[in-house]
Amino acid sequence: MEKKILWILSFALILILWIKAGPFKSEIDDTSQDETAESSSLQEDSGEATSDEISYFKSHPIQSEVPDFAAITDIKERKKTFFNYLTPFVNEKNNLILKDRERLNALLNSNKKMSAKNKKWISTLRQNHKLKKQDAYSKDDIKALLNRLDIIPVSLVLAQAANESAWGTSRFATEGNNYFGQWCFRKGCGLVPESRSDDADHEVRKFHDARESVFAYIDNLNTNAAYKKLRKTRLELRQNNEAITGLALVHGLEHYSQRGQAYVEEIEGLINYNKLWRFNRNQAKAAP
Repeated sequence: MEKKILWILSFALILILWIKAGPFKSEIDDTSQDETAESSSLQEDSGEATSDEISYFKSHPIQSEVPDFAAITDIKERKKTFFNYLTPFVNEKNNLILKDRERLNALLNSNKKMSAKNKKWISTLRQNHKLKKQDAYSKDDIKALLNRLDIIPVSLVLAQAANESAWGTSRFATEGNNYFGQWCFRKGCGLVPESRSDDADHEVRKFHDARESVFAYIDNLNTNAAYKKLRKTRLELRQNNEAITGLALVHGLEHYSQRGQAYVEEIEGLINYNKLWRFNRNQAKAAP
């Protein structure tokens, strides 16, 4: 009897240890020991808009109207309209990112003691990009943030938007302003996919407008653990002073879709067939 009780207690202890240290333990982004990776789920969204983004959206209202892409029967004209509509939003987001990078690089290269104002600003940025807040920040901490806070090339954004939204004609794009198929997991946060299985609980997130969709998509690639390979490639391009292009980063999207490598090749094909790399020439660039 005593042996049986001892066996049960031993099994319970092993089970508790397995739960604490086993498959539920978070992965760590290998680009930095400091980076706290989020659990990833394909097109899972990176959370609601930050307070800074909400304030920005309110103070910078969109002037352009959403084109009726389905009504444009000429395919060439529809594509042109699609690219012209979304490109300014991509550049807008990338320009905001570059301004933050410029300020971070200035702090990184400064020998002065960091002010309380800058510490608070960095803490907010790190929290927004799924990194730990700390009492003090070393140069490595700032570098970890810079790795996540960087541009996504226009060519890649346009290719994925075209693919995920059927050139702006999908139900999720027309009813929810969602051009990238991003998910949310709070009931009522979006549109329920018609093909969703009975045991699934995700919805396709609704946005106020296309710009919010673009901003959330870029935030997703910059924070989600599923895309650390993309960020690593981008960092190497930065370090080698090479252009950041969609064709270079596309291979970091194998976890964006259940189709894996086939999806990557499809996005790569969209970039090449539509010559989307031409939009990179006018995309936001860091100051020399």
